[in-house]
Amino acid sequence: MDEVRELLADYGQWQADDTATELDRTEQLADMVAALLRRYLPHDAVQRIDLDGYPGVSYDFDGRDHLVSFAMDPDAGRLDVGRAITRTVRAAGLTGRSGDTRWALLYWSHNHAGPVDDLVDQVEAFGIVLDRSHLDAALTGLRPLAELIRDVYRRRRHHVPLADLLLTGESAAPPWSRAADTRPQLPVDVVTKTWGDAAAEPLLIAPERKHEDRPTGMAWTGRNTLLVTCPKGLLHLDTARGHTHWHLPLTGCHGAPLVRGNELLVMCGSALVRWHDGQLTAVAGGFEDGAVLLPGPREEPWVQSGSGHTFSTGEGGTLALTRVGERAGDQLRYPLRFEAPVRSTVWLDRRRFFLAADGHSAVIDLAQTTDAGPAQDWIRTPVHYPGHVLRESNNRVLLAASDGSGVGIGVHRTDVGSRTSAPVVEARLGAVLALAQEPDGQSAYLLAALRDNNPAHITPVLVRISGLRPSGPQPAPVPVAHSYDRVSQSARGERGDYALKPRPLAPPGGQAEVFEATHKPSGTVVAFKRRFGWRERGARRMHREVDIAQRLGGNPHVMPVLDYDPAYSWFVMPKAEATAEEKQTELQHPSRLRALVEAVAAGLADAHEHGWIHRDIKPANILLLDGRWTVADWGLVRRPRGQTSTAGLLTHTNAAIGTAGFAAPELSIDGHDVTAASDIYSLGQLIGWIFTKTAPQTNVPLLPPPGPWYGVVRQATQLDPASRPQNIAAFLDLVERETGAGSELPIVRAQRLLENVNKKNDTAAAAQLFTLAADQPGSYELYLDVLTKLKVTAASRALLDNPAQTAAVVQALTRHAAADDWPTWEEADRAVWWLLDVARLAAREKQWALLDTAVQGMCNWDGRFDRWKPQDDIKDWMRGLTGHAASIVATALRAQPEGARHLHELADDRRVDQAIRSAVHAV
Repeated sequence: MDEVRELLADYGQWQADDTATELDRTEQLADMVAALLRRYLPHDAVQRIDLDGYPGVSYDFDGRDHLVSFAMDPDAGRLDVGRAITRTVRAAGLTGRSGDTRWALLYWSHNHAGPVDDLVDQVEAFGIVLDRSHLDAALTGLRPLAELIRDVYRRRRHHVPLADLLLTGESAAPPWSRAADTRPQLPVDVVTKTWGDAAAEPLLIAPERKHEDRPTGMAWTGRNTLLVTCPKGLLHLDTARGHTHWHLPLTGCHGAPLVRGNELLVMCGSALVRWHDGQLTAVAGGFEDGAVLLPGPREEPWVQSGSGHTFSTGEGGTLALTRVGERAGDQLRYPLRFEAPVRSTVWLDRRRFFLAADGHSAVIDLAQTTDAGPAQDWIRTPVHYPGHVLRESNNRVLLAASDGSGVGIGVHRTDVGSRTSAPVVEARLGAVLALAQEPDGQSAYLLAALRDNNPAHITPVLVRISGLRPSGPQPAPVPVAHSYDRVSQSARGERGDYALKPRPLAPPGGQAEVFEATHKPSGTVVAFKRRFGWRERGARRMHREVDIAQRLGGNPHVMPVLDYDPAYSWFVMPKAEATAEEKQTELQHPSRLRALVEAVAAGLADAHEHGWIHRDIKPANILLLDGRWTVADWGLVRRPRGQTSTAGLLTHTNAAIGTAGFAAPELSIDGHDVTAASDIYSLGQLIGWIFTKTAPQTNVPLLPPPGPWYGVVRQATQLDPASRPQNIAAFLDLVERETGAGSELPIVRAQRLLENVNKKNDTAAAAQLFTLAADQPGSYELYLDVLTKLKVTAASRALLDNPAQTAAVVQALTRHAAADDWPTWEEADRAVWWLLDVARLAAREKQWALLDTAVQGMCNWDGRFDRWKPQDDIKDWMRGLTGHAASIVATALRAQPEGARHLHELADDRRVDQAIRSAVHAV
């Protein structure tokens, strides 16, 4: 179905594009027709061809060669139709003789009928004419294009309207009997029980029919009149006399029709069709089996399709609500997150819908979000398999379903506000087939099956339920809270609803540009983001951006999407007050920085919870809206696992993702296999950029000056993802620990951790102590009074697990040798001995970089303070070194000649490795 929806979206964009040349538009139309034919024919059986400089499509079907060429409405300033026909006939060598190529001229006009009579006169010697209604039927999946062309030829007419091709022509239908007249002959009595003011009365009994011919929907059309949907079409039913006739004899119809004045819409297979003034047109398509048509705001048609229930890992449901629009290509699809088997849907008010599912139901407001929210917000469903639902008010619905026993059905009222339900009607009937109501809501019609032991047949019975709406005032609609709500409440994917200013808000970048625009219906000023060209990659990127913004629309720290194009060529969002780039200096204020960090973290946390990784956190993508910071530009977002495919990946292995400097190192290796730690790295770089006013370099942590945020940035920007906070909660704990006003003094915390390591061998405390030391590199007290008292043997695991952090700690301790606070002899001894222990550990574990750093630090301290007792231990250790360890130590000694001089005895010691002896001798 994705292929059908994508082609329909392209078709909608093609219809709306009035800037392309005549030839470009026809080329694009030919591409769509070729794609349509390849849905059902072998790929190599369909070819794009040139017809004297004009596009055409040839294909083989049923053993015959076929040719499709194109013409457009000359009133729209398009092709001269007569010239197009002449060029096609000449280029293809058409003669009209039997056995020659079958030619179809596809004539597209802005209205479905179009003046085709003149065209028929011109092509009747050579082929047939198809109009826009045939193309729309093929695009929506109502009927394959090749079959439509074949069927026109079989009729031996040069133009056959779509209705003549698809309607069966049946009119007569057997009448239904009045229940009052046939009650003695009923297989069972219809026993009913009602509550409150409700009353239930059996009206009509339909003739017995096969189970596969059972009705599936119903709609009220006027006094004593219903339309009943059957597999053979729509049946007109007089509820007073039981008279019937076929109103729309169209095979494949299912579900409740939508009646709007003298037109109706109904699902037919995977497509939605309109019947109006004798014309049949396809309006939308690409819906999964069991899709449900329902009236939305202002009686506009919506379709619920797919299921939120998935057996795959993670997210992957197909559940969606689609605003259909008025023509093929206008449909605006909202994928929903509600992991439940939704059976039916009803509109409540504005953009709020009630999703009736097995077990629990939910209310969703599409103007805010496409997420049904947490389970605690759901409503227990009072019936088994809620396949039929009616709106009683904007806060109450009626649900009808079998009770699961096969011998009883029930109608229940659910109050959305209180999340409670109560019974209205119970009846001894076998199954619910359809449910409809009169416009005033006082009465409803229930179509059910009589109980029967024969599962191959059913006998429908029509029951009228009256006195439904309880007395008392109805809840008022929720008021519009913000001017932007007026945009999202009326969103319909129409480019003409927005007036753009001529210049973009900023220089174009990437694959899109942003304009200030005015929403014409409401006068609201918005930001209009438009991508460049027809590139498929750009459409996928914008699709991601729209999808995640809708999913997280309930999060105040995610920039919302208010409206968008079904083909994802543009979308609309609120116009931001500023970006973080423009507020850099102000953000250095502690409270303002804290507010930004917490807002970005809140936006990311919600996304990470659902498996989305932003991958492009940077100052330009953090926008200020209504005084709060929001995360925007989700075009590079990585979808949850199971929702991506090779075709959908924006990048591949070894292709960098994100913005250089802000992007985590792993994004340049495999941008798909990343975690929340990647966004945390970018957030750390963002904080560093605010303090330093320096653009970060690739894979180089941008550390701020020493202070409360130094430790936050240092830990968030570790090059190894495993060394960073692994989720937003851990990151916020880090922020609170480092910047909180009531935080424990670092030296006090360090002493507590030291005691836990030395006395309890607490490896976690050792890791925390090293992290604390790395975050406080200038704390002389922490290093000389705490760190050098740490038992390296007890902390070995923490030392080795994060070599980069350990090296930073060793280097910081080395710098304290030259500090203004002159250490005591005892402190100097401890420093040298501690560094010697680290060097021993590094040599034993073959951590050569750490060995070099530790030996240099040890020699630096000893070179300054000439500590005799530690020197004896250093000499004893070096006498045992060989191989690579000895080479590394020799290199370090050459780099620290002052310390090496204090080891001069090793130069003549034959027990010492030659590399070390040479290094000592050289200095």
